[in-house]
Amino acid sequence: MEKIYIMGMSSFNMYEETNPPDIEEAVVRSVVESCFPELNDPRLKFHYHGTYNVYLVEDKYLFRFPSTIIPIEEQRRLIRRETLLLKNIRNHLTFEIPSPEFIDANSNTPFMGYQMIQGESLSRHFDSTSPVQKTILGNQVGEFLSQLHAIDGSTLGIGDDGFYDPKESYREIQVVFSKIQELIIPEVSKNEREWIEKLFHEFLDIDENFDFKPVLIHGDFDTSNILVNFETMQVTGIIDFEETRVYDPAIDFIFLSEGVEFLTSILDSYSGMIDPQLGERVIFRNGRQPFFYILWGLEHELTPMVDFGYSFLKETIAQWEYYVRVAKQCFK
Repeated sequence: MEKIYIMGMSSFNMYEETNPPDIEEAVVRSVVESCFPELNDPRLKFHYHGTYNVYLVEDKYLFRFPSTIIPIEEQRRLIRRETLLLKNIRNHLTFEIPSPEFIDANSNTPFMGYQMIQGESLSRHFDSTSPVQKTILGNQVGEFLSQLHAIDGSTLGIGDDGFYDPKESYREIQVVFSKIQELIIPEVSKNEREWIEKLFHEFLDIDENFDFKPVLIHGDFDTSNILVNFETMQVTGIIDFEETRVYDPAIDFIFLSEGVEFLTSILDSYSGMIDPQLGERVIFRNGRQPFFYILWGLEHELTPMVDFGYSFLKETIAQWEYYVRVAKQCFK
């Protein structure tokens, strides 16, 4: 599940940070105590709940437990896949990434635990950074993406062959659009319906939007997963690789709400291929984000997530001209 913040609010309100855990704290405590038998009553603090329930332990470790609405075999697969991925990409990156020390991918409570990487999420202070600071940070983000996108996904042993056919993207989007037409279109206003239909039809009608070179993407790449030392303006680490796979590189450039300075600086330092339609795919994928919340929430009967998704949709439409303007300036 991608973390999304709502532009225009007084703070970066992420759904995951207000979404309560769906795992009992007693279960978390039992796992943590088994990992740290020397600690008497270890301190736990709930951090957020997205794909994982994440807990801070002793202000030093992060423990991640897959959401319990996910079938148990899929929970185990998530842990196995991400821990193996982190191990295999580490030597290809000059940026720090999580290094799991505690792993259980076989029990009925699969989890991973690792020491926190120093730094704060860029999302916490992005609005207070100057244009120059945004450029400095964006250049580093572009360097990270250059390194990640250059990794051969077929060498990682993460359960697929590292191959993705861009034409499959067309079929995937068609499936999502069909669900939107069935479940969401009847519930929105006329203006919202017209915006949704225009977004999908205009994108699907252009064959060039499905002609790109797939790369190894982060897949959940937003400012909350970029850690920064704000005294030195250095990116100290990148986190949350559960969505990493071989896919469309546009997924990793959805920084339209952060503005021209930041996204331009990312692109300036990016050494990978910037194909002619990259900007159009970034615009489209930015626009389709609210539907993941609505559809996932409907599927799992999570009313707060559905409500969040509809609010996110309204905010996206309200900011749409700004997003498109940023993209047009950055992807010239």
